[in-house]
Amino acid sequence: MQTTRTTARKLHSIHALPSDRDFTGVIEAGRTKYQFIFSPENAQVEKSKLVLTGVVTASARNGRKYQAKNVTASLLATQGSASSAPPFPRTLDGIARPLEAAQKNDSLPITEATGDRSSVGVLYFKLSPLSGKQLGLPFDLSNTQLNVRLYPRSEKERDLQWLYSALVLVTLVEPRDDQKAEGYVAEINRILKA
Repeated sequence: MQTTRTTARKLHSIHALPSDRDFTGVIEAGRTKYQFIFSPENAQVEKSKLVLTGVVTASARNGRKYQAKNVTASLLATQGSASSAPPFPRTLDGIARPLEAAQKNDSLPITEATGDRSSVGVLYFKLSPLSGKQLGLPFDLSNTQLNVRLYPRSEKERDLQWLYSALVLVTLVEPRDDQKAEGYVAEINRILKA
């Protein structure tokens, strides 16, 4: 008798949109759809990149939910937004706008899409290895990317888009502005924990 080894198909990327403080998407396997939610609980900057830590929840159409905790999403890259930047968050009156950093830095030209007039439209994250079996998914999630299209529909989502955009700006320019980065991370964490 010959045995065949079956391996789960690799899932390379998951598309998600903001939903309050979470990122939600759908994973399709044939005719079955699974709800995917990444709920960040903490933000920090490591090696000039945003790292979110949180819970991944997957649920099948039968409603059963599976979770993985302490999942990290490390920022790989961003893509600029084609739409206008979200407004400056009202809760950030004490934190300087990132445009000030851009104006002091000769490496960035000031245009209609610079500083607080620009924003991040897509965040590309590398997820820490996940077990498809643990999440009730028929996929190998050991090397999966989370692609988050920032399309805010609420004030909280707009504030987070502004903060993610500002954080990317102040951590990727030279010289980095660690003080502003700390302020933006603190505000992101305040929103994530609210």
